[in-house]
Amino acid sequence: MQKISSNTTRLLAALIILSLGVLPAFASTIAIMSGSCTVDGRPMLMKNRDNSANPDQEFRYDNSGIYNFIGVGYAGVTDQAWGGVNETGFAVHNANAWNFPDNVPGVDDDGYIMQLALSTCRTVDDFAAIMDSTDGTGRTVPAIYGVLDAFGGGALFEAGSTFHYRFDLSDTSAAPHGYMVRANFAYNGGSYHLGQHRHDRVLFLLDSAYTAGIIKHDYLTQHIQNEIINEQTNPYPLPFDGREGLMPYGLIHTHDAINRDISRSALVIQGINPGEDPLLCTIWAMVGEPICTSALPLWVKAGSTPVEFDGPVNSALNMKAQAFHAYLYQTTVASDAMDTWLLEDERGVGLLPYLNNIAVRATIQGDSALNRWRTMGIPSPAQVATFQNQIAATALADMEAWGPPAEPQVSLTRLNPTQVRLTWAPVDTNVFGDPVTVTGYTIFASSQPFYNRFMGDSLTTVASSPIVISAPESYRFFQVRCRH
Repeated sequence: MQKISSNTTRLLAALIILSLGVLPAFASTIAIMSGSCTVDGRPMLMKNRDNSANPDQEFRYDNSGIYNFIGVGYAGVTDQAWGGVNETGFAVHNANAWNFPDNVPGVDDDGYIMQLALSTCRTVDDFAAIMDSTDGTGRTVPAIYGVLDAFGGGALFEAGSTFHYRFDLSDTSAAPHGYMVRANFAYNGGSYHLGQHRHDRVLFLLDSAYTAGIIKHDYLTQHIQNEIINEQTNPYPLPFDGREGLMPYGLIHTHDAINRDISRSALVIQGINPGEDPLLCTIWAMVGEPICTSALPLWVKAGSTPVEFDGPVNSALNMKAQAFHAYLYQTTVASDAMDTWLLEDERGVGLLPYLNNIAVRATIQGDSALNRWRTMGIPSPAQVATFQNQIAATALADMEAWGPPAEPQVSLTRLNPTQVRLTWAPVDTNVFGDPVTVTGYTIFASSQPFYNRFMGDSLTTVASSPIVISAPESYRFFQVRCRH
């Protein structure tokens, strides 16, 4: 670990946000891995991008600088990036460092710094030169930057307003197993450790995966970036069969999990071995909260990103992820209250396994193509574009096809101690308001409240309402479930 500073006297604790009672609007969880710890020997960057300000995200292709690149950012913003990779194999991401003093006023500059880096850098040392330069001018956002290059270099930079520390992946004291993790605190900063739980969980999961020899891109996207264990509750195996504090049955808070209610996009950048074509670098891109979308591959060689990632106004994949977010989160309870029974029920059915299947298919397709391209050469930009576009279009179509029927609004009248009449309007839309065909309605009864959908006794299935059924007084609760 090396420290470079133009003003070593500015070591004030960054606790102002606590004294004001204001939570940071921008956060993130990042990791950087050398090829020494991965299954295929290739380095990787991982980032969950968190912010409470703007959920509209996209992955865009940029050819305005010296080097062409793909970066992630806000929809419609073309002069900043918050992570990405360029045609030389240089990759960068970051997380805000809330325990460094923030004493340079001005518009947040981390997106501009990463845009500059992606446009101009080939090596880790090139990025170090940007850090040296901005030490002198001052940075408006203390941050932790992770960078990789195509020559085996990799490092984290903990950057305060006018100084920075460098941690190289080759330094066994900084990365004893070949990887480093950061949340929203610098190791060389003050005692305010925003995201300590996220940091510790990612490090634990990487330690476990390292021991098992299973660190690869799809492990990161499907087992780390979408994890919802919070500081109080481990909801696995899903669904959560219990209560967290005063929350309704099956709901958990996600704000301090790796996958957060404010996680807006995520990426894993899979690098190359020295000597390989840098255009083989792959972004496994999630343009939405990780648990609400699937990781799909993108390549700079394509010369574009699919319209599903970067449309004329918004990313359609991002809009669908936002719809899934609204479905999962019970915001009348709390902004971060996720219903785990909607994520995956006791039958193993739900949004998460459906999205995982899409991600597995994309992984198989992307890995198969990469294996061919590494031996036979990467094809033309048009061919790569067609390939990644097909994956994205199919994924979006599958996401748009998913949606359970809306729940019937049931009225119950007990006619006598052994009979009840149930009445409900026909259901013709799914939970997203799209048309759906319901083939029948199954009546369930129970002596206990229906804390989840799959308890109680099935009494009968009918084509429509109303229905009068025999039900002893011990059946005090009824539910109508759609079949489709």
